[in-house]
Amino acid sequence: MRFNKLGIKSKNIPIIFLTEVIGGMLFFLPILALYFEESLFSITNVAIIFSIESICIVLLEMPTGAIADLFGRKKTIIFAHVFTLIALVFLAIGGSMTFFILYAFFNAVARSLTSGTYSAFVYDTLKSEDKEKYFKKVFGTLLAFWPLGASIGGIIGGHLAKISLTMPVLVTFIPIGIAFILTFFLEEPDYEKEEHKNIGKQIIDGSKIIIHNKQLIILVLTGFVMMALGESVHLLSPLFFKFKEIPIVYFGYITALTFGFSSLGHYLSHDVSERWGNKATLVTISFLSPLVILLATITSGISLILLWTIPSIFYGLKNPIIDQFLNFEVTSSKRATVLSINNFVGQLGVAIVVAFYGYFAEIFTITTAVQLSAVLVLIVPVMFLFLQEKK
Repeated sequence: MRFNKLGIKSKNIPIIFLTEVIGGMLFFLPILALYFEESLFSITNVAIIFSIESICIVLLEMPTGAIADLFGRKKTIIFAHVFTLIALVFLAIGGSMTFFILYAFFNAVARSLTSGTYSAFVYDTLKSEDKEKYFKKVFGTLLAFWPLGASIGGIIGGHLAKISLTMPVLVTFIPIGIAFILTFFLEEPDYEKEEHKNIGKQIIDGSKIIIHNKQLIILVLTGFVMMALGESVHLLSPLFFKFKEIPIVYFGYITALTFGFSSLGHYLSHDVSERWGNKATLVTISFLSPLVILLATITSGISLILLWTIPSIFYGLKNPIIDQFLNFEVTSSKRATVLSINNFVGQLGVAIVVAFYGYFAEIFTITTAVQLSAVLVLIVPVMFLFLQEKK
């Protein structure tokens, strides 16, 4: 592996890479919205499930980031995988709003526990070896592994869905179980710890850091807009494909292309941003992405699929750059907390918008809803112009 050339000795990096690619094999991703709709009968009800999950993440995001800082990143990652398995049980039972809400809740717990924790875990692993300058390269590659696994899972899941919509959910227990076992082989990296164990104090202190830092305020606000609008479109995309009369067997390939392009973007993020500059890269890709999505909505067939999936490259390019901006501004004792507050604001946006997005799609069309979201997200590149590039 090329990271050996960087002199990184910790086994955390290869283990977490493997955990991510295997954990990304969620075979049900291409058909999740359809799986919900089969029992809930309307787009609005499906959107409500996604909204509930986002609300739960909003409520849990900041406490779980503080937990990772105060009680350890490895323990937090292990418990996240436990809750993922519990969520999967309720998803497999399915059939009613109650079980889908339970799935949404436990999946929200799992997602909030890892949100910010992985970034802090990798950054502090590198920092303990004085290798933090390679963070964008390493973390970008890490973020490429999950969508790589999701691409593989998407193709398989699309074919499993021809048997039944439940089959992809059941088969997902295999990779998630393996990923859970792998987390026990991680080692807690050295990082500056707080003497107190007060979660509330940790959250307040982290919030103050953001409020008094212009860079962090811009990153948090742009994250709110991108998550609220982008994630709402992504979550209900299977319903968009159905509206465009794309056969269900192709859903898996669309998911594979989406995550494959995302994986490529994450992998290339360091090299591209080093050539163009972090700020210029963010401004450019956040402008191009919604424009391509708008073009996708007025096409059909292969053109629609390509135009819909290509912006995932921009998504992949963006994430490591933003995480580097965030990590640069924060000390290790508050790192996971601040990262989680940032993610909290983004999930708050999803919780607010996704239900309205589903309702708007039902009143008009889901294509119109996608077009409106793409137009609104064009505010993001304007906001990125106010970032300051730092070395």
